[in-house]
Amino acid sequence: MEQLTKQQRLTVILSSVAAGVAIGIMGVFTYFTNVILADYIFLIAIAVGMTPYAVMKTIENRWLSSIEKRIPELLEDIAEGQLAGMTFVKALEASAMKDYGPISEEVKRIISRTKLGGTIEEGFEELARRVNSKLVSRVSGIMVETTRAGGDISKIIRSLAAYLRQIQTMNMERKATMKVYIGIVYIAFGVFITTVVILVNQFFYPMIGLGSTIFAPQADFITYRRIFFYMSMLQGLFSGIVAGKMGEGLIVAGFKHAIIMMIITLAVYLFIVIPP
Repeated sequence: MEQLTKQQRLTVILSSVAAGVAIGIMGVFTYFTNVILADYIFLIAIAVGMTPYAVMKTIENRWLSSIEKRIPELLEDIAEGQLAGMTFVKALEASAMKDYGPISEEVKRIISRTKLGGTIEEGFEELARRVNSKLVSRVSGIMVETTRAGGDISKIIRSLAAYLRQIQTMNMERKATMKVYIGIVYIAFGVFITTVVILVNQFFYPMIGLGSTIFAPQADFITYRRIFFYMSMLQGLFSGIVAGKMGEGLIVAGFKHAIIMMIITLAVYLFIVIPP
């Protein structure tokens, strides 16, 4: 798939917010008859509001990653074509015949533009605008300046490809290292949830839920249970965001982790934590 337009992104965001707000309003009305059910509905509202946007960004990021990953290979093939005696445009056309994933379609668009009377520079500039990626924008800018300046273009392209491979290797190593920390975030969340279950089931319920008079509680069991529920929900929300930021460098990437952790919270309170 290609990246969505601004209008399509806005539609997804507004639809997500509208769905979340609609479910939240249901929770407000439910609050007056069943506060526990209302709490669950509020959690579902947040998860539903985040899910479409999280899915959209996940798909877009994978599409961008697949493009960025194959760019060095494309540049190397273009350089080899020039070393074989082809012009830059001919080498680009020959490379477009190979399968580089999504970037192949983008290269074909550049070639089509040149055949319709446009310049190769305009094609790369359009590529940078169409693919919202810093890496693609930098590569396109270098290609534009290189074709305008002339000289030994193949040498420049080979150097650029080697540089990009080094950057990709570093990024892969960083992601592999940070995945450990994503696991640590999940473990910390699991410890938190386990602690909450023990406190609610083994401490607050025997002391308050069964009517014990060992100490004078400041609130009833439902209130304490709800406090821990919201603590668990917020812990899952922000832990997921932190996991995404640490693992992929993007806060938006943490939405999927946050949704997973909030669903785990809901499941724990539905099936493990003692009901009021």
